[in-house]
Amino acid sequence: MRRLSTSLTAFITISVLSTLVLASCKKGGTRRQSDLARWVDAPTAGTKDGTVIQIPDLGVKFEIPDTLYVYKECKEVPHTPNAEKWVPVVKCSSTKVDAFGEEGGAGSGAEPIDLTFFVTHKTRPLDERAVSWFENQYKQAGLDVADISYQADYQKKSGIYTKLHILEESSGSPTREIVQFLFPRQDVVFIARMEYPFGDGRATEEDWQYILWNFDFVPETAD
Repeated sequence: MRRLSTSLTAFITISVLSTLVLASCKKGGTRRQSDLARWVDAPTAGTKDGTVIQIPDLGVKFEIPDTLYVYKECKEVPHTPNAEKWVPVVKCSSTKVDAFGEEGGAGSGAEPIDLTFFVTHKTRPLDERAVSWFENQYKQAGLDVADISYQADYQKKSGIYTKLHILEESSGSPTREIVQFLFPRQDVVFIARMEYPFGDGRATEEDWQYILWNFDFVPETAD
């Protein structure tokens, strides 16, 4: 398999996902957008009451979990689209001190890492049939696909779960791990994503489960 540099591979990782989520498949005509899609085009700030973050126009309600080991600082972030036109919604970041009072961040040499929720427009289905397309594209980009599957009920959501490894160019050994979950709602797609050094011993998986479970939605209404 062709190997790519870590930085180039990381860029392609994002680009491959963006191609699927953002590539237009319109065949004429304009479908009326939901409130969620309109929010993507013109984001507005939400509110925070205690540990609960709500963004009404996006239908999001996120309660910061009581117990977090790594991503201990969670907040609504500025909704400035990135290069892939993903709009950040909520970010949870690692801190210098973990839940046990031990140094586990930049001060101890560990890399600061984030778990971020994004949202973007949905332009094609994300279902079982999309899994093989994803897998082939990632492999062609030189990524190692450690896990990919459609989940019908994953932390109260349905979507595509992926675990990818960025490979070192010369040896082909994993250097970084990316975990992401795409879950559609109406005509948008939410993306939960975290990336960290391969073999990182911090309790990222535990936090991922708590945070993803608590990222919830208000009941849908007729649009």
